[in-house]
Amino acid sequence: MYRFDGFEFEKFISVDGEPLGVVSSLLSTPKGLWVGLRAGGVRLISANGKLQPVDQGLPGGVIYSMAEDQHGQVWAAADDGLARYDGTEWHPVGKEAGFAERHARAVHVDADGYVWAASEERLFMLPPGASAFIPVAIKSQSISNITSSPAGDIWITDRASDHLLRLKKTGYASIQIEEIPASRSVSVVLDEQGGAWLGTLGAGVHYLAVGQRPRSDDDTDRASSYTVRDGLSSDKVLAQLIDRDGTLWVGTDAGLDRLKRLALTPLARVGAGSHALAVSGDGSLWVGTDNGQLISPRGDSHFSFELDMPITALVNSQQHGLLIAGYRGIFSLSDEGPVRIAPLPLESAREAAVRAMAVDKDGAIWVSINRAGLYVWADQQWRRTEPVSDAERQVMPVAASRDLEGKPWFGYRDNLLVSVDEGQFVRWSDQQGLNIGHVTAMLHLPGRTWVGGQHGLAYLKDGRFHRLELPAAGPFQNIYGLVAVPAEPNAGGSGMDIWVHSRGGIFKLPAAEIERVIAGGDTLLYSSHDHIGRLPMDPYKVLPVPTAIYTQEGLLWFATANGVVPVDPHQPRGMTQPSVVTIKSLVADGVDLDLSGAAVRLSAAPEKLTISYSVLNLAAPEAMRFQYRLNGHDPEWVDAGRSRQAVFPRLRAGDYEFQVRVLGENESSDLPDATLTVIIPQVFYLRPGFLLIFTVALLALALWMSRVYTQREKIALRTRLEERFQERERIARELHDTLLQSVQGMMLSFQAVADTLPKDSRARHSMERALDRAEQVIAEGRDRITGLRGQMAPAEDLVAAFQTLQLETGPSSAVYRVSNIGQPASLRGAVRDAFYQVGREAVLNSLRHAQATQISVTFTYTPHRFEMLVADDGVGIDPLYQRMRGRPEHGGLRGMYERAERIGAILSIISNAGKGTRISLSLPGSAAYEGKVGGAQTRFSKVG
Repeated sequence: MYRFDGFEFEKFISVDGEPLGVVSSLLSTPKGLWVGLRAGGVRLISANGKLQPVDQGLPGGVIYSMAEDQHGQVWAAADDGLARYDGTEWHPVGKEAGFAERHARAVHVDADGYVWAASEERLFMLPPGASAFIPVAIKSQSISNITSSPAGDIWITDRASDHLLRLKKTGYASIQIEEIPASRSVSVVLDEQGGAWLGTLGAGVHYLAVGQRPRSDDDTDRASSYTVRDGLSSDKVLAQLIDRDGTLWVGTDAGLDRLKRLALTPLARVGAGSHALAVSGDGSLWVGTDNGQLISPRGDSHFSFELDMPITALVNSQQHGLLIAGYRGIFSLSDEGPVRIAPLPLESAREAAVRAMAVDKDGAIWVSINRAGLYVWADQQWRRTEPVSDAERQVMPVAASRDLEGKPWFGYRDNLLVSVDEGQFVRWSDQQGLNIGHVTAMLHLPGRTWVGGQHGLAYLKDGRFHRLELPAAGPFQNIYGLVAVPAEPNAGGSGMDIWVHSRGGIFKLPAAEIERVIAGGDTLLYSSHDHIGRLPMDPYKVLPVPTAIYTQEGLLWFATANGVVPVDPHQPRGMTQPSVVTIKSLVADGVDLDLSGAAVRLSAAPEKLTISYSVLNLAAPEAMRFQYRLNGHDPEWVDAGRSRQAVFPRLRAGDYEFQVRVLGENESSDLPDATLTVIIPQVFYLRPGFLLIFTVALLALALWMSRVYTQREKIALRTRLEERFQERERIARELHDTLLQSVQGMMLSFQAVADTLPKDSRARHSMERALDRAEQVIAEGRDRITGLRGQMAPAEDLVAAFQTLQLETGPSSAVYRVSNIGQPASLRGAVRDAFYQVGREAVLNSLRHAQATQISVTFTYTPHRFEMLVADDGVGIDPLYQRMRGRPEHGGLRGMYERAERIGAILSIISNAGKGTRISLSLPGSAAYEGKVGGAQTRFSKVG
């Protein structure tokens, strides 16, 4: 068994996977779908697809047919007899109930509550309230189908007979029997008008209109037939059904066929083809055909004229009446017929002479001639207008119209529109927002001009064109007709619906929807009037435009592939019931999920989520177009066209609501929606609580690792500095204990020798001078040893230590100041030693070499940084030696840089010749201080 929604077949698979086998009969009731099986037995399928066996007490054999009576009881005609189901079990119907037959072939309940049952030999009826069946005076061994009309008439087919039976109830238990010739009919269905459709074994489908009966089986004049020659898949009909929308379905041994009544009935006297349309001054419709006929239908009669040329344009004007254009020239319709006003100014192809035509307010006739350009007939002569474009594709207009002020407008290929006002041409192109391709349709309304073309619809506002956002590109490609119709009958010019005739069919854009979208609303909702109203497709001929007009009698007329068809815009139409969208399946990463719950909860975020949906529309499924939106993912409705599936890749965790709606033939734009809630849980490692805990833990770990690393680096730095300090102590001690002591001993020996010499001898004077020099060398050596050791008491303040430096150089006229900024803090030993050595070298250089008059040393203590600044106003340092980091034979500046690098400090030396020197040494507080330094507030202290 298969389920068909008008678009695709879907094999039925029960929830529990139980196979059905061969199906012999079906019955739809409020409880569900009853399925009779050829192997015997009945199954009841609920709305959720659950399969329930209903076999208790049921006779065996094939279930030929089933029916439900007015009390909700189900009757079944089985090969082993007739049975009734009371909601709990089956009760066989036998002799005590008047059905004294071993086999049952058909059962039916009519609108009056009569139960009709057929055996292999006879027909029985059970009137309402009766306790037993009553035999009907009909004997037949091949009754295959029983049906009834709303009026209560009973129709019976007999595949072995050359006629069918029509029974008319004449009393409570009396009937009148009528035989109707029909060979081998196996099924009969009745339409809303009361007509009977007969399915035969070998002769296709026959239609009997109300009150019409064939006199014999061969009488086909009064019985329409549909066979293989008419497109039926086979002449052997097995079953028929008329659905809720009035569509006839025919099942044959070769396939399934659909017969639908034409919604648009073409004019009988106008055949198919490319036709020009116009409305004359008296409101009459005129049609110009491509075989030269000019026709005006007038009820059951019509006016007709013959022209020896294809009619490619019709235009009505106040000055000239109805104008007809073709390759032989321009004609005006008079009481006697068409009268030629002017021949064309040049020869052109017969099929495409005049592409478009318009008449301005002064009566001048503007004519677009194929491949030649735009010409004007005025003052009994032709005048060619200057081309509006240099492009070869824009030589001549392809569409023309006249606005409410009488100005002519011309549409060209490739986004070009031109209007003429007092002889001046006004152009609009893509620079003014026109982006619909070829301009092939125009509509002028008060305050707004609409144009349609190759790629949609646009309107003119404030000198620029704006696209009307339509939900689907397909139906609105290649627009050749735009007509405005009042939204309500006799509503005047306000609230105008726009009817669009495009390659895809006929569509209605409601006035309220247009204004809502223009005001910034989301996707426009429209209704499809009839998809078969397509444009005539003839690649060898030019399509006369416009292809749609509106007559004074309130009818729309369209030139379609089936001819010229009328549409009443205010007549309610469409399906008897609105199309209901159904969400069929939800598949996450290939796994089909259960949709029976209020919401579907996934276990994790899927890589791909696929939602399939459909709509029950057996009449015109090809006209259905869908829009869907996944709230939480899609900001607006997504137009899916005819696709019945939505795919969402890589959705994030969250709660989503899927909505889908359909746009179709029904006039109502607000059709029912289908919704589905999908919950995608967040994985534990992405939940806010887990993320907060993980982030805090990660920060704590990073902080701990940073502290461990910093502490380790501090210990390593301190160890290296202590090793260097100890090495300098060792070198200084050895120099003091060996070299200086030895030199001192030598000096004492020489002094003893000098004391033995006469005081006025030259040798004594020479030795004393040498001893003085030796004493100076020893003093310098002690200075160097002191510098190596950095001899400063462990707790000694840097300010106090630097004040004593002036004494090392002897008397000086320079003003020397040492001061602190901020509260002095305890420095690490290695840092204090390095700052002392660098600062001492800088101060001694200023005192000895800089010839400075002002020397200052400033120590700045802040919580985040420790800095020393030595500044003087001396002669400065040569830039060359700054770049070289000191003189080649001296190591003072180079040593300062080396000491700064050892403790990670930043040394900056700024000096210009004659402008003094500024030496700055700074280190972050975390590396400089022994402990924390609290408070950013500082106080200034100055010593000396």
